[in-house]
Amino acid sequence: MRLFGEPMIDASNTAGRSLEVEAAPAPLFRASGLHKRFGGVQAVRDISFGVPPGAVLAIIGPNGAGKSTLLNLMSGVHQPDAGRMIFGGADLVGLPAYRRARLGLGRTFQKIRLFRHLTALDNIIAGFHIRHGFPLWQYISHGAAFRDDHARCRQHATELLAFVGLAQRAEMPAGALAYGEQRMLELARALAPAPHLLLIDEPAAGLNAVEVEHLLDRLTALRSRGLTIIVVEHNMDLVMRIADRVLVLNHGQYLFEGTPREAQMAPAVVAAYLGPDW
Repeated sequence: MRLFGEPMIDASNTAGRSLEVEAAPAPLFRASGLHKRFGGVQAVRDISFGVPPGAVLAIIGPNGAGKSTLLNLMSGVHQPDAGRMIFGGADLVGLPAYRRARLGLGRTFQKIRLFRHLTALDNIIAGFHIRHGFPLWQYISHGAAFRDDHARCRQHATELLAFVGLAQRAEMPAGALAYGEQRMLELARALAPAPHLLLIDEPAAGLNAVEVEHLLDRLTALRSRGLTIIVVEHNMDLVMRIADRVLVLNHGQYLFEGTPREAQMAPAVVAAYLGPDW
């Protein structure tokens, strides 16, 4: 399976199916006993979970439950106080964010982080920085290898823009795009390094109903291509339609893990987060 011209992990037998199957594949990512404290606040306490290749895991819970902190631990923004994280056989604890990106871990952020004065196309090209395959001196001389690599990056960036529906916005400054378009551009840029695992932090925040449907369609397409996704999201309709499993946090602690349907029916989840009207 290839994503925009780059090899992807082979997860064709897991996409779109329940994770509760016999002989389940080994997790692509596994966390064990994660703890993180900020001063007197225990943001994450003894969190353990695994995600097999090709699956979509949604992390939900009330505000302050530790969801974004957990993504920050996974991506290298913060280091855990205790616990382990294994990604594709590599121990992530102690690794800086850029080394995790080189291993194939990508992410978006709750607050959009774009190069606002660069064009939409150039924002995505910037995401190819870890895939350049020419000597450093060619940055100065701009030889044939540099020109070929630049052309390849532009081609793949154009494909990504088309994938998220922004082909007609290629030369527009990112800061001039509508809010929903900026959300999609950040997703496209996160895909530029061809990650094996994509962490997405509240991608539907601030989107209208039409934009949420477009986002859901794009995430479904990524899952069908074998991409493993962990998404933090408050839009429960999106979560229930895209996730294979749901991990529920509350006050930084594990509350529940199961299928979306099981989460809807779990009394603890209803009491702590979903509410009786769900």
